Amino acid sequence: MSESPKRIAVILAAGAGNRIGAGINKVWLPLGGQELLTWSFKWLIDTKLFYRYVLVVHPSEHEKARSVLRAYIDAPVDLVDGGITRHDSERHALEYLAPAIESGECDLVLIHDGARPLTSPQLISEIVIAAETYGGAVPSLPTSVLTGHANQTGEIIRVQTPQVFKAQPLLNSYRKAEEEGFQGSDTAMCIEQYAPELEIMCVPGSAQNIKVTYAQDLILAEHILASHHFNLHTRSHHG
Repeated sequence: MSESPKRIAVILAAGAGNRIGAGINKVWLPLGGQELLTWSFKWLIDTKLFYRYVLVVHPSEHEKARSVLRAYIDAPVDLVDGGITRHDSERHALEYLAPAIESGECDLVLIHDGARPLTSPQLISEIVIAAETYGGAVPSLPTSVLTGHANQTGEIIRVQTPQVFKAQPLLNSYRKAEEEGFQGSDTAMCIEQYAPELEIMCVPGSAQNIKVTYAQDLILAEHILASHHFNLHTRSHHG
């Protein structure tokens, strides 16, 4: 792993989250005494692997985002307007980062769902190491659903985030996708379509790395945090 970080982390949080039934973007729902979104930043910052952070949000939520970030996040975070789809939001972030990517300032980009608050520093580190070695990496779990991705051995898998890729091929892929009107369901799908020469390594994911989509997911997330001995009101950890 390179000693001087040239990596940027992007968190996607521009979705409406209608299925959870709360009437607000789910990333602003409370989890462990603070907004759900802040946990993803905590794990990323704890790794010390990134020199820059980007949050993709709806234009109407910039003020809310700044308020939450000031309260809980001890790192500078750039805000980027989200798009209509997840793919559009990813493209907006990559075009925003294009100067850093094309100058060589950034050589690796991580993209993570803001609605997955329970990733871990260990998983993030493993994904980054694999991406630096192979060019791309995603966390995955086995699945019986035939619409999933296939891993390097042909096994059908369920892919999670964070997903990490070499920056220039990633940017190039999204530019080609824009030219052709392609919309991928996740970052890896766009890479598979437009940068097939880039090897994507599947790293074992975590059953606890859930995506909060429904109300019961939020309850489960609270239980998982509690099981790791986090004080759900102060965010302190008791070993």
